[in-house]
Amino acid sequence: MRRADRGAARAFFGRVHKLVISAPTAADERIRRIARTRAGRAAGKALAPLFPLGLPGGYLLIAYAMAQWLRRHGHDGGREIVRSAWLGWIVHRAVKVGLERRRPPKPGTRVRYDSFPSGHTTGATSLAVATAIVLRRERLVSPSRATAIAVAPSVIMGVYRVLADDHWATDVVGGWILGAAIGVASATREAKPRRVRRRGRPVRPTSEATRGRADSPDARAHTARPSVR
Repeated sequence: MRRADRGAARAFFGRVHKLVISAPTAADERIRRIARTRAGRAAGKALAPLFPLGLPGGYLLIAYAMAQWLRRHGHDGGREIVRSAWLGWIVHRAVKVGLERRRPPKPGTRVRYDSFPSGHTTGATSLAVATAIVLRRERLVSPSRATAIAVAPSVIMGVYRVLADDHWATDVVGGWILGAAIGVASATREAKPRRVRRRGRPVRPTSEATRGRADSPDARAHTARPSVR
């Protein structure tokens, strides 16, 4: 990238940070007013049990439990799910180091400047997306259920963070985008050929490339078979 292009990119992201991230937008303020109504506060209290699940200890525990379940039932993908949980925590903390944004002010609490992106939303989204990809790849769920697994926990956690008045709406949107990118990157890998089980023993499938080789199983079986005249 040329120096002029790098300068333009820095100027663009600097402007985005100033207009969207460094301070809440007008849309953030409007959504917060709706969330602070009586109905919004009641919904936030109803969703309060989700708070520990959105902490690193919560979604990491879920990730390890899911990986153990997959391993016990003979499926791959546990490492990808655990990786998504760890990266969801590490990456969002790294982003917050470089970005400052004031959280919604609350009476009697100290001012915090680590609002963007929402950590609860990022962690939940990265784990949900990776889990959906793995379960679908292992053919444990249908495409529609995989979509529900990826979307529902992410949306519910994000909405809860706004209703709890802990984040602005754009913090949640940032968490959705970052978490989805982490989940896809963590769970996407080159598909491996499935092994075919015969009488309880895994048998490696025969490929066209090895069918003509002298040392292939098919060639050895053919040469070892006595000819009948």
